[in-house]
Amino acid sequence: MGNNSGKHGANQLSSLFKNKKDETAEDNTDKNLLQHYSVSLAMYHPDLIVVLSPNGEILSQNRGSINEFFGYTPSESFDHEELLSKKDYHQLKSALYQALKGKTIRNEMTFLNKYKETLHTNLTFIPIKHLNGSIEGVSIIVRDNTTHQQTLAELELNKSHLEHAQQIAKIGSWEYVIDDDEIFCSDYTYDIFGLDKSQSTVSMDTPFEFMHPDDYEKSRNIVESAIAKGTSYISEFRIYHGKTNKIRYLRVQAEVMWKNNKPYKFVGVVRDYTTQQLLEIKMDESKRNTRRLLDYLAVGFWLKEYDTGKVEYISKGAEEILQYPLKELYNDPKIWLNIVHSSDKEKVMEKQSILTKGKSLSHKYRINCGDGTTKWVYDQTVPWFNDEGELTHLFGMLADATSEIEMQEQLKHFATHDTLTALPNQRSLYEKVDDLCKDEPSNNFALFYLDLDRFQLINDSLGYQIGDEVLKKVASRLLSAIPDGGYLARISSNDFIVLFEKYSSKEFIFNLAEQIIEAIEEPVTVDGYEMYVTTSIGISFFPEDGDNKLTLIESAHAALFHAKQLGKNNYQLYSFTRDITSYKKYVLEKDMRKAIEKEEFEIYYQPQVATSTGVIKGAEALIRWNHEEWGMVSPGEFIPLAEENHLIHQIGDWVIENVCKQIRIWKDKGYTVRPISINVSPIRLMKKGLVEFVADLLNKYDVPAKFLELEITEGSLLKSEKNVLNTLDGLRELGVKIAIDDFGTGFASLTYLREFNADTIKIDQVFVQNINEENKKDTAIISSVLHLAKGMDMKVIAEGVEEYEQLNFLKQKECDEIQGYLFSKPVSLDIFEQMLETGYIKPTKPKVNKMPEDERRSFYRLKFPTPALGEMTIMEVNEKKVNLGSAQVLVEDIGLGGLKILSSLKLPVNSTIKLTFDIELMSEEFQLDGLLVWKDEAKRDTFHYGIEFNISEPEEDRLAGVINRMSVLLRLNKPIPDTNFINQNPYTYIQKNNT
Repeated sequence: MGNNSGKHGANQLSSLFKNKKDETAEDNTDKNLLQHYSVSLAMYHPDLIVVLSPNGEILSQNRGSINEFFGYTPSESFDHEELLSKKDYHQLKSALYQALKGKTIRNEMTFLNKYKETLHTNLTFIPIKHLNGSIEGVSIIVRDNTTHQQTLAELELNKSHLEHAQQIAKIGSWEYVIDDDEIFCSDYTYDIFGLDKSQSTVSMDTPFEFMHPDDYEKSRNIVESAIAKGTSYISEFRIYHGKTNKIRYLRVQAEVMWKNNKPYKFVGVVRDYTTQQLLEIKMDESKRNTRRLLDYLAVGFWLKEYDTGKVEYISKGAEEILQYPLKELYNDPKIWLNIVHSSDKEKVMEKQSILTKGKSLSHKYRINCGDGTTKWVYDQTVPWFNDEGELTHLFGMLADATSEIEMQEQLKHFATHDTLTALPNQRSLYEKVDDLCKDEPSNNFALFYLDLDRFQLINDSLGYQIGDEVLKKVASRLLSAIPDGGYLARISSNDFIVLFEKYSSKEFIFNLAEQIIEAIEEPVTVDGYEMYVTTSIGISFFPEDGDNKLTLIESAHAALFHAKQLGKNNYQLYSFTRDITSYKKYVLEKDMRKAIEKEEFEIYYQPQVATSTGVIKGAEALIRWNHEEWGMVSPGEFIPLAEENHLIHQIGDWVIENVCKQIRIWKDKGYTVRPISINVSPIRLMKKGLVEFVADLLNKYDVPAKFLELEITEGSLLKSEKNVLNTLDGLRELGVKIAIDDFGTGFASLTYLREFNADTIKIDQVFVQNINEENKKDTAIISSVLHLAKGMDMKVIAEGVEEYEQLNFLKQKECDEIQGYLFSKPVSLDIFEQMLETGYIKPTKPKVNKMPEDERRSFYRLKFPTPALGEMTIMEVNEKKVNLGSAQVLVEDIGLGGLKILSSLKLPVNSTIKLTFDIELMSEEFQLDGLLVWKDEAKRDTFHYGIEFNISEPEEDRLAGVINRMSVLLRLNKPIPDTNFINQNPYTYIQKNNT
């Protein structure tokens, strides 16, 4: 279409019809009239009509111009192609081409005008034919449908808003055509009943299929009567939801419509008021419980109508005080006035007037009791107004004032103590904690938050009466377990709070927590049922974990939640001051998000080699965190924290992407690339999108899927069987290999292995490390796994191979590959690239741990015959004092310059961390300050550390004397007395006692 401004007028349009020369004058007259009509039609047509020549030139336009239609001036030039999408532009050309072939075409197209506004148009392409049949041009009728389309969009939006409004209000709409027996429902009506929206026909019988049997007949009669009589109706009933099968409470209101003098259809709404109804049921139950409670009190509670004096409720306590049967008190409204002593009646009646002003009334007066006695009573009356501000009821409490002091104390006790256990309640606890927080900061105290584990099972299976008796016995045990000075409160069903102030040390608090746990663990017998109850405890300290009651309680509750996550029946601290391990965990947890942002993580690679040849077959990618204070941190320390904080997805995806990127780099460098295994968290497997994420990375870095292997643990299969297996199937379809890590330590059955169809099984190092002639069980397990894997065409990798004896056994059993320190520990990227260039690895020689040459001391070192037990405490980090608990270490040798220890803690050789070591040597206790100066890996995830002392001269002299006496005894082959030596495997001991 050209950009002609359209200067040709109606005459040119007329001339298009004047080409036939053999017409008579009369015919010409008729034709001229026809031309006049046609031109008039074109010129006054409400839509834009454009006449084009066969080559696309604009010959005529009926009004304005095509330029103005698109927002341009008549003189502006523009490209029509830019106004259309490619699809619409080709459609326009196609329609024009077909019109030139003699075919009338109508199309809907969308344009953009000069101001980038969308124009919806309807274009009709009409061929202009000569009488001889030739095509001499094309007329295009351009209709602007923008307003119409916007109206349709608004209607659709209004429909969507209506549907959302129904969902929010929990109201659905429907119409029922009587003769057709067909119901037309809104989307939310389907949701209310749990109907399948694909169900084509819904009859009046359909909702009754879900109806509660007790409501069926009544509701059916209401509907049938309304149909028969042509009346509107309201019905309330219960249904079993079609999808959840849960009870729902519904209210239906329908209006009848008449046609031809008979009921034609019903138009109605259905409202789900389940939440409201359940709340009302709960409120009714609460009222019953309140009345039941009030009946047990020695005071009398009553409720009566203000106008008539009719008693609506009176507790049994009033019967005892008034000495009138409850029946009389209910049936005789005047009895209340008659029992007032005549001397006090006028004063009592005068005070009643303040009730109408909305004020409560409290006063004492005498009454004439039913047994003829006279009592002083304390009467408190509260006015009860309705929403319109009218006084409708009076609510009161009546107490025997003859023992007023005793009664006041009793009421105070009810207000501040638990009715079941007689322990202080939450109100009393708050007052107690407030008082403690107001004292001097030196008055530190500990707060225990106790929760009985799985207590709800007792209530659900044996009933609340049994559960209440258990609570009473538990409360009694707690009182016995808490030393003098402790405070115990019950704040909810099975939650207790213990406060302990003026404690000697935090170790005392930890021991107290263990004593409480042990006391609760004893079996509880109630009505012949023997039950085992355990408790979890969260501990917070004032003021370090909070300086007010709410913060302290919330802190202890957070620690309680952590204890529950760790398996229950244990105690945890909110603070990080319990020991070195807790402090390290706190620091890592605090710094993890910052580490992700700064990319402080790096990937190490542990080779996987052929068992018989040592040829590198692949490697496992292992993430490390190079922490600025704690040095290189292994995943075993921070991955559990990442899972708790929901950061594991970011970290795991970071590893996968960096491995793919590295494989691409290796290929570009010309290395012989081997498959790389990556551990995948079970949490990541259950989150959607892993398959798509991996597929995008493989495509992004152009990496063949065969070079990627994802490792999952056995337990992952049990987390969410269907979701996990579907994800793994998707990964396998990409070509990614799957390995089962830590095989043998989980709970997966052979059925899982058959369905799972993994490529690789990795035997856990627990079995490998116990390979020897005496341990026949583990060797038999490994043999069985190898045989099983070969039968299922699965590759087997043995993890944790550290000794030649283990290697030789695995060779004999034809294990495919080896992964362990015997060949290589996890190494950095540059070292692994050197390994790739070589292509194979030789087993290392047995390692002899020696102290580094540059750390040898000029002082004599006394090597103990067996390690001695000591305590290590971190006293300062980055020149900041910290108050931490201690960790057990084993001291292997000691001199005046320092000592050598064995520990399972992973500590950095960092001068910013100052340590203190406590050790008893020959009955003398030493507290020695020092710094870590060297570190060496030992067995089973333990480490040797070299310590350099920083001690005073007197302390050094005292230590020298003890070392000399110990040296003499060793030379004489005599035992060293009064020193805590450990006479068992040191690696087993240190792991057991520091986990």
